[in-house]
Amino acid sequence: MPENFSNQQRTTSIVALNAVSTLSQIGQFGLGTTLLPIALETRHATPELIGLTSAAFWFGMLGGLLVAGKLTRSLGYRNTVILGLLISGISFVLIPIMDIQWWVLPATAVGFGLGLRWIANETWLYRLSPADARGRIIGIHETLIAVASVAGPMVIVALGVNNPRAFWVAAAACLLAILPLFIAKTLAAIDEPMTDKSTIDISQSSKPTMNTCIRRRLAFWLGFGGLIAGLGGWIEGSLLALLPVYVSDVGLASTDTAWLLTVLGIGAMVCQYPIGWLSDHKGVLYTAKLCAAFGMVAVIAALTAGHALPALAVMAFLVGGMGGGLLTLGMVWATKHGSGTAITNRVRQVSIIYTTLSALGPMCAGFIISHTSSNSLLWQQLGITLILIVVLLKQPSDNNPLNK
Repeated sequence: MPENFSNQQRTTSIVALNAVSTLSQIGQFGLGTTLLPIALETRHATPELIGLTSAAFWFGMLGGLLVAGKLTRSLGYRNTVILGLLISGISFVLIPIMDIQWWVLPATAVGFGLGLRWIANETWLYRLSPADARGRIIGIHETLIAVASVAGPMVIVALGVNNPRAFWVAAAACLLAILPLFIAKTLAAIDEPMTDKSTIDISQSSKPTMNTCIRRRLAFWLGFGGLIAGLGGWIEGSLLALLPVYVSDVGLASTDTAWLLTVLGIGAMVCQYPIGWLSDHKGVLYTAKLCAAFGMVAVIAALTAGHALPALAVMAFLVGGMGGGLLTLGMVWATKHGSGTAITNRVRQVSIIYTTLSALGPMCAGFIISHTSSNSLLWQQLGITLILIVVLLKQPSDNNPLNK
């Protein structure tokens, strides 16, 4: 049990696991979500292929999330993280030697490895974190992840996408992330007694009725933390995948795309700790409403300003902060009550919903753009932001303990 660790062991382990997340995020997410669509756009791929390849990354991640629990219980936290990093690293080496029509396969594998690493490493980290400081620790953790996400587009700016070096950097980052794992104190990845009756586990009950199954599945997919994180993921995922198409169509260069994606990552990086701090003091719902308000203003400003690069940069910064912030808030919601299996189930719930909607975002955006124009991308972002606002307005007040 983590309670038996000394403060020094706990702190050292938290630092080590944050280092794992930071290094792996540079490759798996920072380059995984930006390098593929930019490289495909420069190779004249269609918006549908770009959207499909980006969606494959997220669907692969979903597959990793779904099997990570069983793998973690059989292999342990450390070995599951190592397996995920190796799968992603090898996939990055293979991508530049394959024809672009087959990139969906290694893209899926990169996402799968990220899903394994995410669940195993995050659950390990959250179980080590003191309950009264989880909001701040998650905020710091998400800030470091955002730093790594910024590093991905910066690598693209430095190395370009017309040679395999950026893919090699992604592979190297994944492999280097293995080293800090051997510093962290490991925990037994075993099921513990349920302590949170509100946690939804769709696998419970040996002989559930049809109505019970439907209610459980609806409760799972409509969980507050997962829903707000997922809508943020839809917005962020579609922007990461299709912004290169939009930027190219309005006459800007691919380097402008990389810089805009860097700004998007900077927004996520700068906003994570303040959002985590605010959720500790004002509650998840209040903070989520603030994120949604800033996101809506940013998208409307970009729509009214035309194709001006400064307006797009402001939009990218604020939407990046909103998207990453909503994931942070979803994770804070997941870890606020219970321990052990209760936290694992909630983290799994948020992760699955976030990943599913992040996959649907680029797939739907690519389809719509192919049948309309790239200008529809920003209108799609506005529509999803308005749906988010409706969801938040229909939630109980922050006096509800599940929203605090």
